[in-house]
Amino acid sequence: MCRSNGLIDDLVVYGKAEDYLLFADLVGKAIESKEPTLMLTESDISVLIVRDEAEEKLFTSLQNELNEYFSMSDWNNRCTLRVFGSGSVLASLQAFLTDLSGRGEGYSYLSEYSESIDYSSSSPEWRLHIEIT
Repeated sequence: MCRSNGLIDDLVVYGKAEDYLLFADLVGKAIESKEPTLMLTESDISVLIVRDEAEEKLFTSLQNELNEYFSMSDWNNRCTLRVFGSGSVLASLQAFLTDLSGRGEGYSYLSEYSESIDYSSSSPEWRLHIEIT
C-alpha cells in the first residue's frame, strides 16, 4: 500500500549493540546541531534524523530523496528513512536506543518507546533486533 508519507508497513532493523549506540549518538548530534544528521547503513537505506520542534510525536517515514512519487519506480526506490521529532522527543528516542543497546540479544519494538512518548500512528512499527557476534 502506498501513502504520501511513505512506508506504512513494519520495518525491521538489525544491528549489534554498538550500532544502536552509534544510532543514539547520531540522534544526539541532530539534537545539538539542529541540522539533519545522516546515518549510513550497510543496506541501501540511510537514516536521516531531523530535529523539528513542531513534531510533538516521533514520526518516521521511508521516502525517496525528493519525497515525490510520480511513478511506482519512485515508490520502489525509497532509500531514506526519515526520523522527525522535537528536541525532547529525539532525546527520549536517544535514551531508548541507549537502553536498547544494553538488553542483550533479542528484539524490541519501537512501540516500547511510545509508552512514554507519542509515536505517530502514520509511522511504521519498527522491530529492532540486537545481534551478538
